Amino acid sequence: MSETTNKVVPLRPPATPETSRKVLEKRWTKGVIDPGFTFVPSVLLRAQARLHINATELAVLMHLIDHWWEDEEMPFPSKRRLAERLSVSDKTVQRAIKRLEDEGLVRRIVRRHSSGGQASNIYDLKPLVEKLKPIAKDMIDARDKAAATKRAAVRPGLRKRSPDLSGL
Repeated sequence: MSETTNKVVPLRPPATPETSRKVLEKRWTKGVIDPGFTFVPSVLLRAQARLHINATELAVLMHLIDHWWEDEEMPFPSKRRLAERLSVSDKTVQRAIKRLEDEGLVRRIVRRHSSGGQASNIYDLKPLVEKLKPIAKDMIDARDKAAATKRAAVRPGLRKRSPDLSGL
């Protein structure tokens, strides 16, 4: 590392599971967090309309995310479990999952028991992550543009500095 790189101080220390949990416990209390919690990127909630999903489909998606415990092991809750949690019919969950598939947010993978019977499906959420990446970039770009516009409005006389060409 160069000497100047060593002098860079991060604005915020990187979050660890322990610090994240402490922050959540402070906000929600330990008793509320103890049964478990799920991280959901805000872009998913804010981009609901752009993803073309309704409230039921979003709720099903949130419950699938709540079952996604391991990075490389996709969730496989039964439709009945999702329906019970949401107080809707199995058919409502089935329709919601079909719409999530049609929008390219979820990929359903059939799973079988060793006896050959069908087990609950696996729901691959990687397509959702890929769909959210450009939306997140758009949101960051819009935020940065808005911040620049605000700075320009607050300090209208501020000119952009021209590059220092004295060393050429």
